Amino acid sequence: MASPPPTNEPPRAPWLPATWVGRICALGALWGVAVIGIALLGPGGSGIPPANRPIQVPADDYVTSDSCRACHPGNYASWHVSFHRTMTQVAKRENFAAEMDGLELTQAGVDYRVERRGDAYFVRSKSAGAPATAYGRAQEIVLLTGSHNLQLFWTETGDPREGRTLGQFPFAYMVAEKKWTPMVQTFLVPPGPTSVYSKGDWNNGCINCHVTQGRGRFVNGRFDSQVSEFGISCEACHSGGREHIAANRNPLRRFAFHLSGRADPTIANPARMDGPASALACGQCHSIWAFTNAAANITWDQHGGKYRPGARDLDLRWVVQPNGTDHAVARAELHEQAPNFMGDRFWPDGMVRTTGREYNAVSASPCFQGGKFSCLSCHELHPADTSPAALEEWRTTKQMAPGMDSNRACVQCHQPIQAKLAAHTHHAAGSPGNNCYDCHLPHTTYGLLRSIRSHQVTSPAVRVDLATGRPNACNLCHLDQSLAWTAAKLHEWYGQPVPALNDDQRELSAAVLYLLQGDAGQRMLIAWSMGWAPAQQASGRDWLYPFLIFELNDPYAAVRFGAWKALQSLPGFTGYEFDYRQDDARQKEALTLAYQYWWQEVRKPAGDYRPQTVLEPNGLFRQATFDRLLDQRSRRSIFLAE
Repeated sequence: MASPPPTNEPPRAPWLPATWVGRICALGALWGVAVIGIALLGPGGSGIPPANRPIQVPADDYVTSDSCRACHPGNYASWHVSFHRTMTQVAKRENFAAEMDGLELTQAGVDYRVERRGDAYFVRSKSAGAPATAYGRAQEIVLLTGSHNLQLFWTETGDPREGRTLGQFPFAYMVAEKKWTPMVQTFLVPPGPTSVYSKGDWNNGCINCHVTQGRGRFVNGRFDSQVSEFGISCEACHSGGREHIAANRNPLRRFAFHLSGRADPTIANPARMDGPASALACGQCHSIWAFTNAAANITWDQHGGKYRPGARDLDLRWVVQPNGTDHAVARAELHEQAPNFMGDRFWPDGMVRTTGREYNAVSASPCFQGGKFSCLSCHELHPADTSPAALEEWRTTKQMAPGMDSNRACVQCHQPIQAKLAAHTHHAAGSPGNNCYDCHLPHTTYGLLRSIRSHQVTSPAVRVDLATGRPNACNLCHLDQSLAWTAAKLHEWYGQPVPALNDDQRELSAAVLYLLQGDAGQRMLIAWSMGWAPAQQASGRDWLYPFLIFELNDPYAAVRFGAWKALQSLPGFTGYEFDYRQDDARQKEALTLAYQYWWQEVRKPAGDYRPQTVLEPNGLFRQATFDRLLDQRSRRSIFLAE
């Protein structure tokens, strides 16, 4: 946080404005210029920017976040602790989530060794098993992505002909678990691939959203990438600040806007925009978008985009809604150029399926049609309380506005529901089923090795479940119940027609059907839900053990991880260690040991093992039914790109 203004006024330099407000703004602008200059210095302060990595060069009217600090210390403080700021960082020693000096890892037949030189880290590689003398040329780690769940590491290529093109260290650091894992095993991807990113992917992919005003600049066959600021900074949401700083050197102007409460036209403020414009300020990154045509793609690659917060569209891009009617020509061209672009990112009815794309969901919600609903209806980016403890709680609770992690988020608009909420939900006040979020924003989105709430407001319906394969909210909580049970409740409470169901859908737990028959994405949602406290409260715990233990041998690494974390939430397996990255033989060995431990030490002989859970009264699988369902498992490859 910024220090308070001094109380003893020093002699004023002749070029400073006469008032403290004016002086602070002027010094802030100069400080920004100084920081820009420092960012461009080459190794050893040569003044020559390095040629082998992207560099920070503010373009147009951008002046960097340091220029905002003097006049907006509270907002600067909240941004500075946010994970937006650390989405991309220069690879300084203090920015690494783990000490890497001497780190040795092997992936896909290649040994990697990391060594530190001063404040910089370098990677060497060789064929696995080759002598230490075979390590190749060191490549410096120059940029970092992430600091909350995972941290990724980007290297210079080592080839001067590649310019500012980046490669990737093929491992990620899992912050909470304090483990290193191959990058490919942090995504929900089919078994087999050894990487998910290749050389140059940062320059034409990550740069689009993980920095402020990134410009890939693919010219003459190589990248000359520049950004206005590393990380997602003030100007990513408020647009360039040069005019704003210049105008507000006049303290009378600033004071007049403060007294009147009017918006300052020299800066964009999403909090003062209507719903669509405000949400699009987030949606410029938090969406699945595509270029309007091939020419737009080329323009973007060379110069970057021209969207500025407050605009009504994304300029060269459009937000992809599979079932939308806009951009029909662009959609046809997209399918022609990249027929698998939609891929697994959307459920069959067009609801987005991967995290980080919340704008697709928000803008497809009925609430959005009123023109007032936006991301800021529930979230806030600058809390009033900027004490360290308050900011830490704010940043780790999804940056929710006060009270908006409760039913208040919905009843602020749906006020008539508030007085009869229990009657509307048919769940007791204070219970998870009485929470608007759990029914209308269920955990049907995947990302970062976990299930995440959908941001598209919908209501549970078994007919939608049958048509799309997306688990409904009721069965994600009542994991032990069948689709027939849910359909009967929705018919009784809300008059929904009961759809035709087969024998399994009438008699067996919907969660068990998804876990045994479903694709990898569906299996992950169920495994995560089995570790979710409200679901355990509603459906019991005893019967969950054998299913989660079985999923420790799932073909997909991400599903194994989800099952392991859910298993750790159950009594007797707290702190249970399992390496979800290991090979099939070791997975099976770990599964056998875990099952034996559960059966001998944890299992309750008279536990809650009901027929619909495909378990015998003693907890054994009903083997014939289990095998039949498993034989019907979806073999479709799933790649949930985040």
